[in-house]
Amino acid sequence: MTCRTTLLLAGFAVAVAASPGCDATTPATPVIDGCKGLTSGQICTAMGNGRQGFDGDGHHRLESWLYWPNDLGIDGEDRLYVLDWNNHRVRRTLADDSVQTVMGAEKPGDGDPGKLDLSTGAQGTTVELNHPSDVLFSAMDTPVSKKGDLVVTAWHNHRLRTWDPKTGLVLTTCGSVPGFFGDGAHASKATKLNQPSKLHQDAQGTTFVVDMRNWRIRRIAKDGIITTIAGNGKPGPVADEGPVKALESSFLFFDPAEWGNPYSPGGGLATAADGKTLYIADTENHRIRALDLESGVLKTVAGSGPSGCDAAGVAAECKNDVANHPTTGSFAGDDGSALQARLNRPHDLAFGPDGRLYFADTGNHRVRALDLAKGTIATFAGGGPEPKNIKPLAASALGDGKLATVASLHTPKGVAFDSKGNLYIADTYNHRIRKVVK
Repeated sequence: MTCRTTLLLAGFAVAVAASPGCDATTPATPVIDGCKGLTSGQICTAMGNGRQGFDGDGHHRLESWLYWPNDLGIDGEDRLYVLDWNNHRVRRTLADDSVQTVMGAEKPGDGDPGKLDLSTGAQGTTVELNHPSDVLFSAMDTPVSKKGDLVVTAWHNHRLRTWDPKTGLVLTTCGSVPGFFGDGAHASKATKLNQPSKLHQDAQGTTFVVDMRNWRIRRIAKDGIITTIAGNGKPGPVADEGPVKALESSFLFFDPAEWGNPYSPGGGLATAADGKTLYIADTENHRIRALDLESGVLKTVAGSGPSGCDAAGVAAECKNDVANHPTTGSFAGDDGSALQARLNRPHDLAFGPDGRLYFADTGNHRVRALDLAKGTIATFAGGGPEPKNIKPLAASALGDGKLATVASLHTPKGVAFDSKGNLYIADTYNHRIRKVVK
C-alpha cells in the first residue's frame, strides 16, 4: 500500500493526515502545491490527482480522488466546494488542505433514510444523492434558501436541497417526484421538476432553474411564486431569424435520443449585473442565448449552431468532439464575432471580474469568454493537445504551470470565480479542479 502521510515542506502547502495502516515511522511524501508562485494567466491543479473513484475523506486536496466533478462553488472565505458528480457527493477543502464530504452518503439514493431532510433537517452525510448537478451559495434569504446556505440541484432526485454550514443540516426546499407542476403557486415540496440541472440566484434574490427534462427555464420570484419564463416544453432547434418570444422557443439541454436516460446534465445560467438579462447555455443547440427579463424576448449572443459536422457527420471535421457525442458541435471563431463562432455543448456560465461572460465550452475542451459589449469571443483556458478518448490526460500533458491558453482540459463543465478573481474549472474527465491565476 502507499502511505499518504505528508510533510511540511518550506514554501508549499501540505497535509499531515495519514492513511489507515500507516504508522509514524513511514517515510512521508511531500505534497507540492503547483499553484504557488504562478503569475497571471497561468494554470494549475487545485484539487484531485487524476485518479477516478472515491478514496475517502481526510486526504490532502491534491492527493484526493474525484469522479467526474462537474460543478463547484466558492464560499465567503474562498473555500472550495466541489460537486463530485459520479461519487454522488458534495465535498469541500478545509483550512489544513484536507477534503471533507458535506453532503452525500455511501451509496446513491434519494435523501435521508429517516426522511429528516423533509422535516427538521438531516446531517449531510446521511443524505443520499443521485448525481447532483449544481451548487451555489445564497447571498441572501430567498424562498428556497437562507443567506449562507449551500444550495444543491439534485438532478436525478428532481429537487433542490440546502445545506446549512453552521449546523450541517440538509433540507429539501423545492421539488418531489418528477413531473411538471406548480406554476403560479408557491415553490415547495409539492412543486414538480424533472431532472433540474442548473440553478442561479441573482442579486435581488430571484432563483432561476433549468428544468431540463421539461425543456423550460423556471423562475422562483422573491414572493415564492414559481413560473415558466422560457421554453415551450418541447425540445427543438433554434430558428435564428431574429429575437423570439421566450415562451414560444425551444431548447435542447440534452440530446432527445437519450430521453430514457440523459447522459449528463445540460444548461447553464447567469444574470447581468443590472438583473435585466438572463443568459442561458443551450447546450445541444451549441449556443449562448440571452433572455430579456422585462420584454420576454430571447436571442442568441454566441454560437452559430449546428456545423457541417452535424449535417454531414464527417468525423474528420469534428476533431474537437468528445467520444460520446461524435456528431455534434464544432470549434471556430476565436477573436472574432461571437455570433459566427462555433461552440460544442456549452455548459456552466459565470461573469468574471472583467465583466466578460465566461463559459465551459465543454465539447471543445475549453473555457471561453464573451465580451458582450463588443460581441466577440476568445479562449481563456484550454487549447493545448486534445484528449483522444474518455480517459483522463496524463499529468505531464495537462500543461500545469503554463499559460492557461496552451494547457489541456478534458470536457470541462463547471466554472466559478473566487473573491480575488481567480477562475476555478471543473475539469470533469480529468478528475481535477483547475485554477487559472488572475
